[in-house]
Amino acid sequence: MDTGEKGKWLDEMKGAFPEKFASEHKIFGHIHAGDRIFIGSGCGEPQYLIRALIRYVESEPKAFFDTEVVHVYSFGIAPYTDDKFKQNFRHTSFFIGSNTRDPINRGLRIIPRSFYRKFPIFFIEA
Repeated sequence: MDTGEKGKWLDEMKGAFPEKFASEHKIFGHIHAGDRIFIGSGCGEPQYLIRALIRYVESEPKAFFDTEVVHVYSFGIAPYTDDKFKQNFRHTSFFIGSNTRDPINRGLRIIPRSFYRKFPIFFIEA
């Protein structure tokens, strides 16, 4: 499917199901300081959503503060690990990918020590 076909398909979906679509501003407006965002890992990473999140933060720099972005493992883009977003995001990754290795080595990001069986505990609020 080329870009033109994707755009046409998306427009058709928006027309058929308008209640399923909202502006990025409205979507990301529900995220608050200190919230935790889990981003699908590996091949399930939503690249478009990550780019949209960064566009939102660039247009509204004070919208997020100390918001934690969590991955099990990241293969894709990780612009929230850039130093310019260190006030906005904390990145937590259970396994290091090539895209997050440098910020982790510089001590800017966190790798919790855990086993797969203990991952659900990480998401339970105390």
